[in-house]
Amino acid sequence: MNTIYYNGNIYVERDRFVQAMLVSDGLVQKIGTLEEVTEGLCPKCEKEMIDLEGRTVIPGFNDSHNHILNTGTALSCVILHGSTAMAEIIEKGRDFLAAHPLKAGDVLVGRGWNQDYFTDEQRLPTRYDLDKITTEYPVVYTRTCGHMLVCNSKALEVAGITKDSQPLPGGEIYRDENGEPNGQFSENAQRVIQGIIPAETAESLSEKLNIAMAYAASLGITTLQTNDISRDAWRTIEEAFKLTYATNPNAVRTYNQCAFADTESYQEFLDAGHKTGAGDDMFKFGPLKMFVDGSLGARTALMRQPYADDATTCGVPTMTVENFEAMVNLADANGCQVAVHAIGDGAIEMVLNAYDKVIEGRNNKNRHAVIHCQITDKALVERFTEHDILAQVQPIFIHYDMNIVAERCGEELASTSYAFGDMYRMGIHTSFGTDSPVENLQPFENLYCAVTRKRLDGERTYRPDQCVDIYDAIDQYTAGSAYVEFAEDRKGRLMPGYLADFAVLDRNIFTVPSEEIKDVQCVRTVVGGRTVFER
Repeated sequence: MNTIYYNGNIYVERDRFVQAMLVSDGLVQKIGTLEEVTEGLCPKCEKEMIDLEGRTVIPGFNDSHNHILNTGTALSCVILHGSTAMAEIIEKGRDFLAAHPLKAGDVLVGRGWNQDYFTDEQRLPTRYDLDKITTEYPVVYTRTCGHMLVCNSKALEVAGITKDSQPLPGGEIYRDENGEPNGQFSENAQRVIQGIIPAETAESLSEKLNIAMAYAASLGITTLQTNDISRDAWRTIEEAFKLTYATNPNAVRTYNQCAFADTESYQEFLDAGHKTGAGDDMFKFGPLKMFVDGSLGARTALMRQPYADDATTCGVPTMTVENFEAMVNLADANGCQVAVHAIGDGAIEMVLNAYDKVIEGRNNKNRHAVIHCQITDKALVERFTEHDILAQVQPIFIHYDMNIVAERCGEELASTSYAFGDMYRMGIHTSFGTDSPVENLQPFENLYCAVTRKRLDGERTYRPDQCVDIYDAIDQYTAGSAYVEFAEDRKGRLMPGYLADFAVLDRNIFTVPSEEIKDVQCVRTVVGGRTVFER
């Protein structure tokens, strides 16, 4: 059936808008005036007319890096985002436990705390804080960044952690003044505590995917480049996605970043046919995803020099150079894309060094990328241009990180970091994402930070020289992200032959004052010509 959207303000490209759009077979067929898009249509053929009532329409957002399964989990557990006190995260745990009684073998899970927002006690939580929630059941609270967790004493007992326990390589077990584990774990060391959480089934994971995808659709997101598939449970997670797509007609598209850290398990994954590009327009396998460091907030991002506020550490490398380069070589030799979490300048340098060895000139045919790209100097940014390396960035990060970047890295390095505007203007292929649930999946707050370089409360600005205008910001969130997944010829624009993925907004995002960008709402989301959300 033909669907005609008319009386709209439909964004095509910079300074070009049309009033109407003809959609059929999941594609945009025509754009222009109402007369132009209806010309030649059979008068008696079935068609649907949708009046846009003057609203602005943009291509659907394509979040180029997130963890949508973890987002579904975060929406289903103790939600700690926004907590402003140690006492609050304890009270939220007690309230959740009262409303959702646990049984033997269960674990109370929470996500999203950030000690820098605490107003009562400016410190990391410990086992003794979480013991105030319960000592009968294990409690596991993950920091907002995902690179550190804290658990209660019961969790340590169940996991078998003692004073003599040693962390897995690439992680740390933190201890109190007596040498006893204090409940804090970072990076790879978290896995032993995460291992006590009951294993999910494909059915339970699919339920969480459905929750998260409904939330994504409500925000105008039509594609999620999501890092959920990993070496530990990739078969079950793949089955969960298949179940979601088989049963949920309102699911959004995914391009899957697949996390592995050893050549043996990744080779097994490749042998199963899961190379970059395998799949269809709804569910497709994307890059090998790796982590080489942690987060700035937890001081686990890998720096070239010691932290300015803690000279005892340069962060936590989560892979050896030898192992990391072996993984890059394996992926590249199999024609697969590589996308690497790298926040500190030491981590970014490590990734670029590995890419130097597999890319000839600017022919980055597999479109290898760096995710986050936060702490940089000018020379490091320029290295992206040498081999056409992609940068998958999160402008929303500056909302929080502007408060700590100078403290962690020193004023000089802070003055050249989060250089997302320069990256775009230098011709680096940049794309926007949120890293949800590290930050809210909400795209309009992300756009606001990209355009204004301000905190969400508007109280402070960081590096205003790195601002981009709203056209460039939206393009990086749509066409730029489409380039990451080799889909720039059919996704990210509303032109004939492109997928009919778009969002209808409640106001004209191109003309509202920049302070209002974060308040824009999506009123309709369409994926492949099908409305999957309507406010």
